[in-house]
Amino acid sequence: MLYFSISNSDNRHLGFLVLMDEEDSTYADGAVGYYAIKAQADEIEQLACTVEWQILSGLSQQGGLKWHKKKDNVQLCDAHNKIIGQLQQQHLVLQGVHFLLNDLTGTL
Repeated sequence: MLYFSISNSDNRHLGFLVLMDEEDSTYADGAVGYYAIKAQADEIEQLACTVEWQILSGLSQQGGLKWHKKKDNVQLCDAHNKIIGQLQQQHLVLQGVHFLLNDLTGTL
């Protein structure tokens, strides 16, 4: 599993992202798995980042979120298997909105 904190471009903490791979694929090209988003922010951050907060809190309520690795990025799908975003290095785009990621995998 990989763990990330999610922030907006102004470095306001908005939640967490966890990627889980299937069959210990080591996240190689073509790998697939599930992901979960946990929207978690202070009320001040929620009000300051309403669009970002709505996206993350909506995805927090969904189960069955899948991802698949394609070359140098990870494509993220909603519960209906529709691509809604991508992850590349420390950048996350969901529904056209940009977020920054901080890798927490080694710190947990």
